[in-house]
Amino acid sequence: MIPDNWSEGEEIWGQDYLATMARRLQSSGVTIQTRHPEAALAEQAIVSYTKHQPQVQLIALTTHGRGAAGRAIFGSVAEQVFASVPTSLLLLHPPKGKQTASGPIVGTSYQTIIVLLDGSVAAERALHQATSLAQEFSATLVLVSVPPRPGEEIFVAEGEQPISDSPEEKAQLLRTTTGLRVETATTAREPEAFIERISGHGQSNLLVVATREQALEGAEKFLRHRNVPVLLLAKLS
Repeated sequence: MIPDNWSEGEEIWGQDYLATMARRLQSSGVTIQTRHPEAALAEQAIVSYTKHQPQVQLIALTTHGRGAAGRAIFGSVAEQVFASVPTSLLLLHPPKGKQTASGPIVGTSYQTIIVLLDGSVAAERALHQATSLAQEFSATLVLVSVPPRPGEEIFVAEGEQPISDSPEEKAQLLRTTTGLRVETATTAREPEAFIERISGHGQSNLLVVATREQALEGAEKFLRHRNVPVLLLAKLS
């Protein structure tokens, strides 16, 4: 039998949980605010809050990748959020069986940032964002050419033109202008093996940067790799 005050108890638990997370984040030096919107489902709460708060620029979600076929990088919550709001998403695949830590939450310093290039203008924007992140973290930038699968065309939004510069040309320009270490790669096959090779044992220091369109096109197989965070960038209006 469900008690009459079950909703009140759930709200108290939610407020306590958020307060605990805020305390764990205090040492990070970031400004922290907590919200506990009323909604029956997590995805409804996230979507509703984001639509009413246009200043939201990024949503971070954990996902176990149990979405519909063709959306293997998404879980059910992430898939609904992805489909409902155009905001950039940071998707994290937590390792199976790993216990949740209880100590202070500290920032992550990425050592390798992979950006997927498919010839679209959106991918160029992703490269710009990935370069800024690489400069912030003094990380190695890896430019990966992701050709479309047979029968697919490169995603180019209406009114845009494909980018013709090769990844190596882009890499050389970035080396000259930023001083970053920039590598190039092509992974038409076995993208999971490529990520394993490039990350070695330091998977927590690897980040993949891509466009939201690439998550639905030929790059989704590349992005679904476990334990590697993926930043899907919002399309600029």
